[in-house]
Amino acid sequence: MKKEQRQVDSLYELLKEQAEIENAIAALPRGYISVKHISGHVYNYRQWREGEKIISEYVPEAFLNSVKRKIATRKEQEELLKAVKKDIKSVSRKLLKAGLVSEEDIEQLRAKAQAEVA
Repeated sequence: MKKEQRQVDSLYELLKEQAEIENAIAALPRGYISVKHISGHVYNYRQWREGEKIISEYVPEAFLNSVKRKIATRKEQEELLKAVKKDIKSVSRKLLKAGLVSEEDIEQLRAKAQAEVA
């Protein structure tokens, strides 16, 4: 019984980590930096896609490094999120196959984890 509980706890911790990463990603800017040369001047823009539209936002030189770091951090967090989701899928399959939890139990754990992180 202890082994099964540890596996369920492991799934819960992964779900909590997923919620934390998703919150961190939501707080960071998305997109990329585009450099434009206009009339001999250099302008930096943060660009991202919303549906079919590309949105541009001017980034002053003073904030450029900060924005670049935040965008890089977001990309790292997105990669980490992919790995965590893969682990969740693997652990969930094992628990479902062993009959230790149901789909409903997993959704309840997910809701509990998100509520705890929020």
